[in-house]
Amino acid sequence: MTDDGVRLDIVPPDYAAGAPLPWWAKLASKLAIAALRLPRAPLRRAGVNRHSFVAEAESRVLGEPMAHVARFTALHGRAPRGVLEIGPGRLVARAPAYAALGCGPIFFADVEDDAPEDPAAYARVAGLARAAGLPAPALDGVASREAALAACGARQLIGGTEVLAAIPDASIDLVISDVVLEHVRRDALPGLLAELRRVSSPASLGVHAVDFHDHVGGALNTLRFPPRFWEGGLVGRSGLYVNRLGLSQILAAFAEAGFATRMRDLRRWPAPPAGAGAAHPSLGRDAEDDRVAFARFEAVPG
Repeated sequence: MTDDGVRLDIVPPDYAAGAPLPWWAKLASKLAIAALRLPRAPLRRAGVNRHSFVAEAESRVLGEPMAHVARFTALHGRAPRGVLEIGPGRLVARAPAYAALGCGPIFFADVEDDAPEDPAAYARVAGLARAAGLPAPALDGVASREAALAACGARQLIGGTEVLAAIPDASIDLVISDVVLEHVRRDALPGLLAELRRVSSPASLGVHAVDFHDHVGGALNTLRFPPRFWEGGLVGRSGLYVNRLGLSQILAAFAEAGFATRMRDLRRWPAPPAGAGAAHPSLGRDAEDDRVAFARFEAVPG
């Protein structure tokens, strides 16, 4: 922990390395699958391009919302009202937790619908919240996911940045993104952050976690590729796309959108990993960014 309250960790060289295969083999296999243009739904059911975290864990569906709400409450003396999660995937199941914590309205914005369809998933989280002493909505016996979300005052928004137009100006107190921003197209990030600034209330708190390693071995090997290839449709369909922005570039984009940021958690490699020294010159990365594997920071209206 640094003097200014930032948790600082040094990660091992094989941090987030994944399966013990060469990075180029992982890349080639994912690109080959993407070239087949198979429907996404069967691939997801087969475990291809699905989030690797355990979305059903109590710590994820209840513990993290409780921590986010507690942080906002510590800053402002009240619970947040409007909540927006960007790219939650299956963590839409958090809706009963936020409702039990007194939040609402609750929005989950994602480019595709990967939320649990079984209403029992939402009833389970409501039960966990009640077991923790929280007044969760009664979801036992609800007939559909849509009914469960409605009972929580929650709504899904499926699509690109344009879906955020459904959220009124200055109505969101708490914005959450968890290893999502690195997957936003490089040219789309400014527009997304501008929309987040529009919907953020004067007291809003954003909590953003960003992975900076690549997804073919946990290093920086995909920095090698020119934008004309990396920003193309094949990489986008492969599930490997990251925008290759470094931490300083991400923070600069937040500042440009009208946010002030403060670091909370920083994980660094002991030395720049493979690929750092071979970055395509058009990326314009700061050398210091090449040691940053992960960061969590807060964003507030500037």
